[in-house]
Amino acid sequence: MFSERPDTFIGKRIKATIIDYTVIFSLTIFYYYMVSHQTPAYEINVSGLEVYVPILFWFLYFVVCENFLDGTLGHQMLKIKVVTTKGSKPNFGQTLTRRLCDAIEISWCFGIIAILIAIKNNTSQRLGDILADTIVVGEDTVIVNN
Repeated sequence: MFSERPDTFIGKRIKATIIDYTVIFSLTIFYYYMVSHQTPAYEINVSGLEVYVPILFWFLYFVVCENFLDGTLGHQMLKIKVVTTKGSKPNFGQTLTRRLCDAIEISWCFGIIAILIAIKNNTSQRLGDILADTIVVGEDTVIVNN
């Protein structure tokens, strides 16, 4: 049980996601600009293993920061954190599960699917949270065990 209702954090989650994906997209664009090769037709071309480096950015930023630094830049700025539904810190597998679901519910549709899922359930969990058994709460949320 939590001292605050999880649905009070949906707005903060949206803002945190905007911050986080702005960071990731900015890094990706900068990286591609630095490693790209301009073609005679003035097209930007990136090929080979260089194409996959942004996946490493994503992994380091989301999975590693969330697991080892207690949150991404967006979460830290908005004072929210991810915990298990029992109130403990998520393990690496739970963090990875949450973030793999970003491809389904955030990346391609600007988070609309995540928002719809979160507002339709009592605990404001998106698909990634449901599968990972996690929830987003305020930094100062008190966990009350019954």
